[in-house]
Amino acid sequence: MSVAKDELYRLIEALPEKDTPVVKRFIEFLLIQVKTEDQAWLEADLGELPPYDWGKEGPPQGKPVRYESGAGLIIEGGKQR
Repeated sequence: MSVAKDELYRLIEALPEKDTPVVKRFIEFLLIQVKTEDQAWLEADLGELPPYDWGKEGPPQGKPVRYESGAGLIIEGGKQR
């Protein structure tokens, strides 16, 4: 279970016992809705998208990054102060 879901269940358990089953079903319904919407976006055929217009200044300058599983995006060359 995710941390957010664990925290929700902890809060729900603090409710009066007669109210917890209804609240848990509602939370599960919300989680299913979000997952369904996310999946629809992932599977959507967006067709041919036009190139992004960066304006007259062009793409912003930046440092190269790489993705590291478990850590996220890593800035190559470290931080500059």
